[in-house]
Amino acid sequence: MKKLSTAIIAATVVLVMAVSVSAVPRLQTYITNSRYFNHYNMIDHYSWVSNYNQFDLNVVGYWGATATNSSGGISGNLYGSAGPRPEFDYMDTYLSINVPKNQSGSVWINGVEITSFDRYLDAVPAGANPAWYLPLSTPNIFGNYNFHDVGRLTNESIVDWQYGFTDIGVPGWGDVAMLDIVVEGFDWANFDAIGIDSNGRTITNMPFDDSSYFATPEPGTLSLLGLGLLGIVPLIRRKK
Repeated sequence: MKKLSTAIIAATVVLVMAVSVSAVPRLQTYITNSRYFNHYNMIDHYSWVSNYNQFDLNVVGYWGATATNSSGGISGNLYGSAGPRPEFDYMDTYLSINVPKNQSGSVWINGVEITSFDRYLDAVPAGANPAWYLPLSTPNIFGNYNFHDVGRLTNESIVDWQYGFTDIGVPGWGDVAMLDIVVEGFDWANFDAIGIDSNGRTITNMPFDDSSYFATPEPGTLSLLGLGLLGIVPLIRRKK
């Protein structure tokens, strides 16, 4: 199972990398003040991760950078000086919430409690056709789903930042839905986003632009914590 899961992830990332240049608009999720992990606990891959059960989750519709520098690369500034806005578009957007099977709990979104989680095919909103990789990436393959309507994202304004693969990039045309999330009872929860644009197409955020909550830190973090505690033992003894 682990070998099959790894093969699926590798194939998914290669394919998505190949088409990402043309994937506009692009949905992203980002947990405020979180850390990006390429691998987390051998369960999650390429995700912004928080170990706090309450956090702010940004769902970002990002149509394009605000400017291009003389070298052809993306550039921008803190004040969002913008290039021409792309042709008007929107996405009716849903937050994909994935939690472990055989566990019970709640996910609160802006004070609304969600306790119902179903099989992927039973949970997908009517009229939506998410990318094939959404239910096959980890940890989604291990869980059940709920798709929560977070409203319409447009490209009428400049979003603060692009929360791309491992990086927080430059401002760009788009929109952001800021959600207050509380997770109770679950060991983990994974968050993706899908949006249905003005042409009826379903946009799915890339596998490396999702976000996750884990109730416990990864082993490496625990090891650092253990070393830190060992370091204060002599100080405690000296004080005594």
